[in-house]
Amino acid sequence: MFKKILFVFLSVFLLFVCVNKSFANGVTYLVDTPTYSLLDYGSYDIQFRVFTNGGVLTKLNVGIFKVLNLGVAWELGSLIGVDDVTVAVPTLQVKFGIYSGSETLPGLAVGYDGQGFFYDPDDADFIQKGKGVYFVAGKELFFPTLNFSAGINMNDFKNPALLGFVGVSYEVIEESLMAMLEYDNLGDGKNARLNFGFRLWITENFDIDFILRNCTTSDKERFGCERILKISYQSRF
Repeated sequence: MFKKILFVFLSVFLLFVCVNKSFANGVTYLVDTPTYSLLDYGSYDIQFRVFTNGGVLTKLNVGIFKVLNLGVAWELGSLIGVDDVTVAVPTLQVKFGIYSGSETLPGLAVGYDGQGFFYDPDDADFIQKGKGVYFVAGKELFFPTLNFSAGINMNDFKNPALLGFVGVSYEVIEESLMAMLEYDNLGDGKNARLNFGFRLWITENFDIDFILRNCTTSDKERFGCERILKISYQSRF
């Protein structure tokens, strides 16, 4: 399985190198997967994601330096509704830009994202683990606003295994509406997820995501197919 993930990743990386375009839209994430892009120095991004059973996931990321973003995330399960609220442990997010990309080479970043999904207080852990440590490459290919990303990650250090993810986005209406498609958890068997969504920019700083997560299954034990609404606001200090 490791060889398959490595082959897919290297194939996508070579495609990035061979096509003479640049990743340009500055999107730092798709649905669950990161891109290589970072927030600008002195800017911040705050997100509120409403998911299954009235849960709310809040994230705050800040551009500390030109090549470094730091953030924190906090999941509250069943915050909306009548069930008892499940309070997760806040988690850390870090992204470091290795290379910003060029006309011929993809942009590169490494990071850590401890935010998983569906916190289980009995195990004091997330049922679906976050990215953990990851490496991601991204580039604009073929024509403007069609952006590809691919990465590898490790999220379980007790039973280490290398996983993969790939994503693509396209601005259907430039600077107004973007379609997103990603395949996450490659190498994790039935836990691999196909996610799809649209990002609608209400203003330059404010956007709303409409998402179908794990959209190839209706198995409720795997939390799919899950409908998600996320709002995000970006600005500068």
